Amino acid sequence: MSLAKHIFVRYSSEGHLRFALPEALCQTHTAQNLERELKRIEGIYRVDLYRKQQKLSIRYIEGVTNAKTVARALFDALDNINEQPSASGDIAVQEEEPGWVKAKYEEAKETITALGIIAKGTGNASASALIPDKEKFAIEFFTDILVLYLIKLHWHLILGHWIRNPWQYRSEWMATIYMIFLLVRSKKPKK
Repeated sequence: MSLAKHIFVRYSSEGHLRFALPEALCQTHTAQNLERELKRIEGIYRVDLYRKQQKLSIRYIEGVTNAKTVARALFDALDNINEQPSASGDIAVQEEEPGWVKAKYEEAKETITALGIIAKGTGNASASALIPDKEKFAIEFFTDILVLYLIKLHWHLILGHWIRNPWQYRSEWMATIYMIFLLVRSKKPKK
């Protein structure tokens, strides 16, 4: 029951509870068992456990159950999980998930390798045109990453402020339009 001391209610409304969980409950095996145990409870229709953010969201039908019963079910589920041995017999180790950038880098590397194999197989001078220039490829790749990062970073400002008051944020709009222009121009094939 020591893990129960580290669980906090983050949000509570009618039919919805959100909890902050300790890291031990966010490991793969434990998280799956916790979700399974909670879904068995009558009235709970949705359980979302966000392992990286260490959050648990439970949605339930207010007429069938209530917040107190849901919280009690959570603590009972913890007791059931502690009694069950993990699949390997040891404490489950949290798996490392590869990052998006790492995955994209691996894809790009595999694509260049495949193009190299194709170019060697064809054996003519036009085959070298299939292999992209590494410097140009790197610049384009990191430009795309930067654009996606800037969009993600400013998305709430775009939706919350820039669209509502476009004249007030005209400098930001001009910078955005210019950035999109440069991005499109860099993608346009050269003659």
